Formats: sequence, structure tokens, C-alpha cells
Amino acid sequence: MNKIINDIIRKNNLHPISYQKIKSVYLVKTNDKSYIIKLNTNNYDIYKYLLSRDFPYFPENYTLENDNYDISLFVIDKSLDVSQKINDYIKLLAMLHKKTSYRREIDLDEIKEEYEKIREKIISLHEYYYKLNDKIDQELFFSPAMYLLVRNISLIFNILDNSLFLLDREYENLKNKKSIRVALLHNNIDLDHLIINDNKYLISWDKAYFANPIYDLELFYRKYFSKIEIVDFLNIYETINKLSDSERIMLIIILSLPKKIELSNDTMKDTSIIHDEINYLNKLYNEIVNLKNSLINY
Repeated sequence: MNKIINDIIRKNNLHPISYQKIKSVYLVKTNDKSYIIKLNTNNYDIYKYLLSRDFPYFPENYTLENDNYDISLFVIDKSLDVSQKINDYIKLLAMLHKKTSYRREIDLDEIKEEYEKIREKIISLHEYYYKLNDKIDQELFFSPAMYLLVRNISLIFNILDNSLFLLDREYENLKNKKSIRVALLHNNIDLDHLIINDNKYLISWDKAYFANPIYDLELFYRKYFSKIEIVDFLNIYETINKLSDSERIMLIIILSLPKKIELSNDTMKDTSIIHDEINYLNKLYNEIVNLKNSLINY
């Protein structure tokens, strides 16, 4: 047995009947319970904070403040329906954000830096796709991937143009605000990190940090957009934690930014990537256009 794990088992007075390494964690089984041990990680402060904010949705934990590992009760996932699990995950994120959120004074330099970073990305993507479209137009024969991209290039340009309009408008709005909302983000979005048994448990808190809640939502929707519509996604979340107008606008902006698709010699792979990205952008197009129109008509 690994000496480090052996020392941890002894320190926690466990009596294992077996143990095995699964990816980056160790599963230790005793006669009555099983435990997960993760080395070089200690989320003691996060667990303590979550409990103080009345968010007990993580497995029973035995980590001590100065340990160089995490040890928690192993819980078997009994979920069956992926759609229901997605809904439950969204609700847990909403609850996490609501219970841990607070208002923080706006740092104009920080806001400006974030704005410029997103703006530069939009302009860079616009220039990239303009040059790529021009390059494809000079080809004598289009591959299926090229044809699919050129056929939908107007969608990409429209989304980028609308995103830039919304970003510039929102930046002017943010400069006049005194505070913004931040919350603890899970920041490790994966359906495998939600365990449903007698209760619901979020695991893998190693990447948690405080920031605008929209960044958890961006990670989630980009990963599972094919399984849920954006309207349903936002509706489920907002039944528990209402987004401000500013948060919703920024979320739609960062969600709408297309990936930088680089064509390779594998046209089948390229076609699949472009197809998925076009489907993704189509799901967001109406949302971003409606936002722009509502601001123009306001």
C-alpha cells in the first residue's frame, strides 16, 4: 500500500478491507463505509464556508485544516436520467450562487481590463473569420467543411457584431454602477461531479473561487448546450437565483463568442466541428438579437 495513503488511513482510524486508485483519487473501502482520498488538496476552508452559508450539498467530509489531502465519504451516484441530472445541477449552481453571493465595490480598472479583453477577442475573431472566408473564396473547389463554414459565415459575423454592440453599451452602463455581485463558483463543471443518492452532492471543489456567477453558467451551457435550450437553461436557474440585466447581458455576450475554427486536412473532423459550432451559435442567435433590439427600443 502507498505509504502516504497508509499514513492517512492510520491517522483517520480507518480499517480498510480494500483500496484502489481511480484516476487522481483513492477509494478506500471498510466494512461499513467507503472513503475518497485526494492527495495534495485541502478544501477545508471551502467546506467550512459552504456550511456557514447553509449549503450542505457535498459529501460528509473529514478533512482537517492543516492536512495535505482531502478525505470524504464515498457516495454512489444513483441518477438515471441525464436531463433530470442537468436540471438538478443547474438548480444546485443557482442555490450555491444565491447563498454565497455578496456585493463588491466596483474596481473600474478591473472592469476596464475585462471589457478590453472581451472586446479584443471579438475584434480578433471578426478579423480571423474575414480572412478565412476570403481565403476559402479563392479556392477552386470547396470541401464539405469549407462549404458549411462559408454558408454560415454571416451568422458568425452577425453574432460578433451584436456582441460588440452589447459589450460597448454594457461597459458604459457598468462605469456608472457602484457595486457588482460576486459568489463562490464551483468552476469544475461536469455531470460526473454531481452525485444523486439520498441527497444531491457536488464534488470536486478544487477549482472553486469567487467571481461573477455567469462564469459557472458559461462553462455549464457550453458543455451541455446540445441537451438543453438556452431559454430553459436560464429559466431553471432563475427560479432560484435571478440574474440582473447586466449579468444576463454579459452572460449572453461571452456565451455567443464563437470558437476559432482552424481547418485541417481532415475534412470529416472539420465538418463535424463546424456543424456543432453552427448548431451552438444558432441556439444563441435569437437571444442576442432580442437583447440588442430591447436596448435599442428602450
